[in-house]
Amino acid sequence: MTQSVRDLAFHTIQDILNDNAYSNLKINEVINQYNIATVDKALFTELVYGTIKRKMTLDFYLKPFVKTRIKGWVRQLLWMSLYQYVFLDKIPNHAIINEAVNIAKRRGGQHNGNIVNAILRHIFKSDLPTLETIKNEKQRMTIEYSIPRWIIEHWITHYGIETTHKIAKSFLVQSASTVRVNTSRTDVETISKELLQEGYHVDIDQLIPYCLHLTGKPVIESRAFKDGLISIQDKSSMLVGYLMDVQKDDTILDACSAPGGKACHMAELLASTGHVDATDIYKHKIGLIKENIKKLKLKNVSTFDHDATQPYSELYDKILVDAPCSGLGVLRHKPEIKYVQSKDSINDLVEIQLSILDNVKHNLKPGGSLIYSTCTIEQMENENVIYTFLKENKDFEFELITHPITGEKVKTLQILPQDFNSDGFFITKIKRKESKSKYI
Repeated sequence: MTQSVRDLAFHTIQDILNDNAYSNLKINEVINQYNIATVDKALFTELVYGTIKRKMTLDFYLKPFVKTRIKGWVRQLLWMSLYQYVFLDKIPNHAIINEAVNIAKRRGGQHNGNIVNAILRHIFKSDLPTLETIKNEKQRMTIEYSIPRWIIEHWITHYGIETTHKIAKSFLVQSASTVRVNTSRTDVETISKELLQEGYHVDIDQLIPYCLHLTGKPVIESRAFKDGLISIQDKSSMLVGYLMDVQKDDTILDACSAPGGKACHMAELLASTGHVDATDIYKHKIGLIKENIKKLKLKNVSTFDHDATQPYSELYDKILVDAPCSGLGVLRHKPEIKYVQSKDSINDLVEIQLSILDNVKHNLKPGGSLIYSTCTIEQMENENVIYTFLKENKDFEFELITHPITGEKVKTLQILPQDFNSDGFFITKIKRKESKSKYI
């Protein structure tokens, strides 16, 4: 029996929320596995992302209508149904109920189908609770944006309440599609023309010359993507390679590389000169890096599994530490992250981040540059980490970078998700002083 789009969406939501699957990867896996029709891909993606992004909001709406204990999967099914009812305006109520009841029957029999039917019919005949009834502003923001309260409080402390509203709201808005042109094999003008001929609308980024903003249809359908002439990469992430200021014949270490997007970016900028060592602690993730290298046809990248907290044997002109982090800057693409991170997990990450920096510092040549970056907006993992490192390592100093918005020279760059309608990202650049200090 062919599964419906809503059936597939429901099972995908369960895999993400219950089995710790990554939403972006799971969505692509399901689309490819079940060969979902182009016309249905948008609805499938919307249902999965929308339900997960707004889980706490949806549960707030649901709560008054559930008078007895219900199974966890029934609650998740009701969330998905409520998402359609509240946030999608083209789906009739009867279609929402019919699909949900059928899914419930197949999963848990007639009894559960009846429960889902009764709750949804009651909801559709009633007024939903309003956020205005929540008097505490922090709690209201928690429910409105479906972000745990401790995160909201963290952001208010660091950014203020107005900016926190902007950050939280931005994660509910779909980001623009950006791609990186593989400049080792083609040029921006050629690819732009080809994409225009394929029916895409193309805008060249004003800051990063090989960054293109695409609209029109999914990027993965383009010939340029299939041929490895462009790669999907967020603009904020692209800034890392851009600010690295790669020079001909540079030797570069990407210490926490998987899936290899930034390593391949730097290899492209080297234009077949120099060399990039791309390493990751997990052997199975090395395969992801190799897939990228093969698709992009890069010859100047080597891969091997390595724990970045353990010594390397080589010296490098440049090092990238795109450190393991909480990921609270990429909630558009991985909204499930906000439900699993905690204050304790962030403290553990800070220790790992400092340990990696303390290790790879020995492998940077005097005068060499090191970029430390994360895809989070948590100050503890960003400014606090790099300032702690510099305090303990006097032979390193900031290498100023140009702020992409203000044009000012800055020591650290915190990109918030609303700045470019992109991921939240932190980037800083330090260099090893030209001195006689010992290095391995």
